[in-house]
Amino acid sequence: MRSSSTDVWVVGIDDTDMPGVGGTGSLARRVASEIEVRGLGTSTGVTRHQFFEGPGVPKTSRNSAAAIGVIGATPSDLFEAVCTMVAEESIDGSDPGVALVSTTVPPEVVAFARETQRGLVTRQEAERLAADSGIDLAGLGGTEDGVIGALGAAALRVEGTDGRYVGLRGIRDVAGIVSVGDLLDRTGIAEVVRMDQSALERGIMVDVGDWLRPRLVGGRPVLVTRRDGEDWVNADSRPK
Repeated sequence: MRSSSTDVWVVGIDDTDMPGVGGTGSLARRVASEIEVRGLGTSTGVTRHQFFEGPGVPKTSRNSAAAIGVIGATPSDLFEAVCTMVAEESIDGSDPGVALVSTTVPPEVVAFARETQRGLVTRQEAERLAADSGIDLAGLGGTEDGVIGALGAAALRVEGTDGRYVGLRGIRDVAGIVSVGDLLDRTGIAEVVRMDQSALERGIMVDVGDWLRPRLVGGRPVLVTRRDGEDWVNADSRPK
């Protein structure tokens, strides 16, 4: 049975690249686009989630994973299609994993995701939690350790207070000084706020710089701004 158009699913993807080659975020954006091209659902954006980078963690550049929100998909079709795409496009030698969750994630899965941000966890833990919770999880090559970040990213996306959008309508087409109203109209950003989370009025001008990556706040894409003298500017800058 096809899901209602209001049903939301989240796909987690991790460990699809190798040092100096590829990138999970860029692959996730391509997958999100292909989901729509194939009529599998409508993407609500791609988010990046950061995990533990300490000793013992195998990684390429940064230990991050990606999550894609999808509206109106048939979960079995979505999971099968994404697994196929990730398996085909992952770099040789990587350890890709894919997870699929609904908007209801057990607290223990969210706790696991938070733990992956603080220290080492195992693939076996991720697989056990997924099996116990009825979550689709697949390792697609190599050590299959990508299931850890895939499950973690999907859970954090659903939890709604971690990470930032790296794929969202319009955010890569806007730069420099723009009004709040124009920013909201031209992108998928839901709200522009001050550091205290109060909303900026539509007529206020904001210098968003050349790197617009809204935060995931309350389950929505939100641009946080700060004062720079008399001006409002993007509170976030491109990581070094």
